[in-house]
Amino acid sequence: MNMRFSNQELAAATHLKRSGLTWEPAVGNYVYDAGGLVKPSSPFQPGVYFLLNYDCFMQRVGGLAQFKAIMTWLPTWHDARSLLSAFGIGAAEIQHRLEQTNALEQGTELLELYRLLANCLHEPTPTAALRGIGEIS
Repeated sequence: MNMRFSNQELAAATHLKRSGLTWEPAVGNYVYDAGGLVKPSSPFQPGVYFLLNYDCFMQRVGGLAQFKAIMTWLPTWHDARSLLSAFGIGAAEIQHRLEQTNALEQGTELLELYRLLANCLHEPTPTAALRGIGEIS
């Protein structure tokens, strides 16, 4: 079974990138090529790649700067939880958010983690980030 990202998750990850979420590409990352610039096409789902051979990928796209410009990082559940922890958002707050939004029943846990991350990027404190549930467009 391979990792799949919903259209909402892809849009939310793109929003995170535009909001200033930075990362250093590493083997094991999932990335999204919205422009379809990387050839050959993805074996997973359109535009989604798993970074396995770092050097090959960097050569294929023209180097690290170009890679970071055209690719959007798709944090996994673990990545998102680690980032939220770094922002000061603990397990209890995350659990409350997932319950409040019925994310477990709807299968949208990762999307909600992305939304929490977006709030963290927009708000100065963890408490403020937890306030709004708002949609990411």
